[in-house]
Amino acid sequence: MINILRYDSPDHLMWEVQNFDVAYAVSGEAHDYLEETSIRMRQFAKLQFKYPFYLYFESYYDAVDEILVETNLTIDYKPSGRTILTQSGRKCFQAEVPAFTVEIRNENDLNEAFREWFRYAFDNVFWAIMQADSIMYKAGFPYITLQQNELILLTEHDAYGFTVVTNRTELQQEETLRTMLQSAFKGEI
Repeated sequence: MINILRYDSPDHLMWEVQNFDVAYAVSGEAHDYLEETSIRMRQFAKLQFKYPFYLYFESYYDAVDEILVETNLTIDYKPSGRTILTQSGRKCFQAEVPAFTVEIRNENDLNEAFREWFRYAFDNVFWAIMQADSIMYKAGFPYITLQQNELILLTEHDAYGFTVVTNRTELQQEETLRTMLQSAFKGEI
């Protein structure tokens, strides 16, 4: 089952996308929706992007060293400029929200990145895939300007699904997207 919801303005999320025409939330109905989203997002990304493409995600302030040490992937840490109120040892403080960019060079990189870090998508921090290494931060939040004929994939709340935000002409119709999704998910539907 593929559920598609068209957003006229996906500004309910904690990121901003400029120069888009349409956004669709894509979800299924699996009991283990986290695994379903992980699989489906990777399958769709493999059909939509050419290697190398880029994964962007945020994490918690105390996970930076763990993320940078535990991988063989090409990863860059980029301060987001945003802080959140957090607590440790009965003390409250403002902590930075770290951001990372991972170069996805092949399918093995894609699978490893999802295996290592997709849990952050479930924790409702920024998780996105895009062809270009071009996401900036403005006022502490991801700010994306789509170039002509481009799309970005972003996870939905709790990674229940993902959102396709695009200005591609062929994706203006929901049925075209559904056909592309069915092609990508061929063994999973």
